[in-house]
Amino acid sequence: MTIEVHVDYDDGGFAGWVLSSAGPEAPVWCQIVVDLEHRASILADEFLPAIGDRYGGRCCFGFSYRMPVVLCDGRAHRVDLIFAFEKDGAAVHYGLPATFRSFGAPATGETDGPATAHAVCRAQDLPIRLLEGTPDPESMGAAAPAILVTAPRRRMVHAPPREATGAAGFGHAEYVTHPAYLSVLADVVVRPATGAVYVPGKGVWQDARYLSDGGRLRSDLERLERDGAAGLPTLPGPVLLASSAMNRNYFHWLMDVLAGVQAGAQAFGRLPPLLLPPLNGWQGDALRRLLGLPPEAAIPAALPGSWSEDGPGQGLVRCERLIVPSHLGGTAIFPDATVRSLFARLSEGLPQHPSARRRLFVSRRDSDRPRIVNEAALAEALAPLGFELVVPGAMSVEAQARCFREAAVVVGSHGAGLVNVGFCVPGTTVVEILGSHYLNSCFYHLCGLMGHDYYSHTELVAPHNGRAGNAVSFYVDIKRLLVLLERIPALRRGKAEE
Repeated sequence: MTIEVHVDYDDGGFAGWVLSSAGPEAPVWCQIVVDLEHRASILADEFLPAIGDRYGGRCCFGFSYRMPVVLCDGRAHRVDLIFAFEKDGAAVHYGLPATFRSFGAPATGETDGPATAHAVCRAQDLPIRLLEGTPDPESMGAAAPAILVTAPRRRMVHAPPREATGAAGFGHAEYVTHPAYLSVLADVVVRPATGAVYVPGKGVWQDARYLSDGGRLRSDLERLERDGAAGLPTLPGPVLLASSAMNRNYFHWLMDVLAGVQAGAQAFGRLPPLLLPPLNGWQGDALRRLLGLPPEAAIPAALPGSWSEDGPGQGLVRCERLIVPSHLGGTAIFPDATVRSLFARLSEGLPQHPSARRRLFVSRRDSDRPRIVNEAALAEALAPLGFELVVPGAMSVEAQARCFREAAVVVGSHGAGLVNVGFCVPGTTVVEILGSHYLNSCFYHLCGLMGHDYYSHTELVAPHNGRAGNAVSFYVDIKRLLVLLERIPALRRGKAEE
């Protein structure tokens, strides 16, 4: 068994790929040690067949890591990377020679306090084992801490639904989803509002893509180190975490939180009580639809309705057994079966309209992070083609699902509202408008998973230092977009039928 590694560094971290002889079922871990201190452990889990083909068809997986702010100080740091996998009970380790690298200082305004690091609890501190059958969640109360894998450890690789014609905005022609992971943790502390999990004596449990802000993490860790978990409200039985730092975002509520709840329901047959953040109206509506509850029905929550972040514990609770659904740092897309069943559950009871062929232009005019400066002019240009402007943020969850189930073509800029393409019938045409400064492939993945025909229109946008890429607005070249739309078969067929 052999392993080969290629790494490229930049001012913010590094990225690279691993060639492994162990095959796709053996995950490759990368331990990151900086200045002789363990910083994190990540999975090399992005399937890269094009590179593997150049090396005799071997399995090739990509990885990337962004250095924490505390290390982006312009000084030289020693970096050691150690790769490991198991095959047939034998462990293979490969360590790269130590290298000394400097990482750029953070832009002004990006930090919310002194740049102090926080410890990270590694995922492979726990054994990984395959979940067999559908055990009762109560049995997890006495189970040893472990990471439960809901399917064999292999990558599901899918081709896109059509041949690339030059319109696609992503260079890769395949994508990968992973099995769902359910981490069973013992005696941990949780901040339900953000989904942050603290393991006493080890730090933050970092197995998901998003964590809360560094300032909050640091203050919580300092408090726990000083006072311990004594006096915190305690939940004795197994509870399932249904929160994340991005839970107020519609995309992440569906694709991270509710998909995690669905993964738990599929794994255990019945759900344990849910550890939830404070819910707003649409979050509660979506969760009730998923659980099959009538409107206003009580949700099986682990915390009483009277619980408040201002009460005992100041927003922290202790869990004797916590189940954390996660894709362990994957692409924010849960496995195929989980996502398809999620949207099927959310759509239950809604009428089918096989003859309804609406054309939707998804507006973001209600968002505090607009994408298209000339959206009004674009909507006016699309109207003669039969497009109607919809504002998902102004609609209920049920109304969004009804609307998108009737769509034949969806056009919109990258944003949370596009997650509604999960409600569309297979074969729907989706055109995503992107800026070159923020090429996020999540909707490309989602469209492939749901069987949609995906296109993208990309505008060249200059980088904006000190601002998040998804917060930058840009203009759309309307004439160039219309040329793309004319090339799309579904739109050509519609024009011919008229």
